[in-house]
Amino acid sequence: MNFIKICLLTAFFTVSISLSAVAQSGDYQYLVTLKPDMQRKVLANELFLSPDGKHIIVNYGNKPTFIAAYSTDDWKQVALFRLKDWVDFSSAYLDTSNQQFYVKISRVSTQYHRLDIKQGSQDIIPCDITPRGCPHIEMKMDVKSLYTKDKQYYISINKQNKREVKVYKKRDDE
Repeated sequence: MNFIKICLLTAFFTVSISLSAVAQSGDYQYLVTLKPDMQRKVLANELFLSPDGKHIIVNYGNKPTFIAAYSTDDWKQVALFRLKDWVDFSSAYLDTSNQQFYVKISRVSTQYHRLDIKQGSQDIIPCDITPRGCPHIEMKMDVKSLYTKDKQYYISINKQNKREVKVYKKRDDE
């Protein structure tokens, strides 16, 4: 079992390094830096892309954790949430309307933060009333970089300044 975990981690790091190299190799050009609209300077921990590709959601800081949602249409912040707990995105998902973001309070908790991106509201609910109920959550690696589904954008936490999330756009064929 440990051997499988080590192999998976090695593969993940290899892919991560390869993806970073592609974005910097000339296939993509820098577009914009995403920064949360708040006074506190926090580090970006994880990225989450909505299934419809319209929002990038970033997990910043820890205790408290800040969750910022940005529109991929104009790369502007559309919502910012402050959670008193430290959370990770291993259990996170959006509902089918891509409006409500669910993130588990902790890996062992049965409660979720429900964050409404459109309304900017948040509450805590038991897992049994979430759209997915109370599934067993497998641990997974934090997502530090990703591509949009159409591969038009590459989004990455800046390795030199972890307070920044950089967005790169695929170069147009000339």
